[in-house]
Amino acid sequence: MKLLSAISLISLAIGCSTKDSVSVDRLNSTAERIDPEVSYEQIKGLVGDWYLVGGVRLGKEVEQNLEEPFVTYTISSGGHAVIEKFFVGKPNEMVSIYYLDHGQLNLDHYCSLGNQPRMIALPAEGNKIEFQLIGITNLYDEDELHISSHALVLNGPNELTAYWGATEDQIEFEGSMYNVKRMND
Repeated sequence: MKLLSAISLISLAIGCSTKDSVSVDRLNSTAERIDPEVSYEQIKGLVGDWYLVGGVRLGKEVEQNLEEPFVTYTISSGGHAVIEKFFVGKPNEMVSIYYLDHGQLNLDHYCSLGNQPRMIALPAEGNKIEFQLIGITNLYDEDELHISSHALVLNGPNELTAYWGATEDQIEFEGSMYNVKRMND
């Protein structure tokens, strides 16, 4: 397991540009870290329909909508994948798949922009699970708009904030932030 972790870190260092590299401070942090498998179980616990309370999409405020699900989470593949759908049922619906690979929490995002960012989770601390870009397919020009980071903040059993960092013209910006709520029927 230690060998796989070392190989993963070396691959990450070789395969990422400087702006996408894991910071040494983050890797050497003395704060209590959450095991990737625990983070994955937390994501599995998000199963259900979530409704938009508010947020910002690429700099524009989005309105609350408690009438129809904004994001859904389902478990698939015998518990080995969590499927997240944003903008449920809309033409710009996007799918992300969370999964473990040799103890590393991964995320593959199938974006409505037509590209597919691949990310790995950084060492989790507290109620925040952060992901960092390690590669992207179907991106023809590095100046094109694309998702470049992601974070889930678990604010409680039925409250969640999702952050999607974006990059355009090789400049990172905040992107989008959505506050969602799971409502019990």
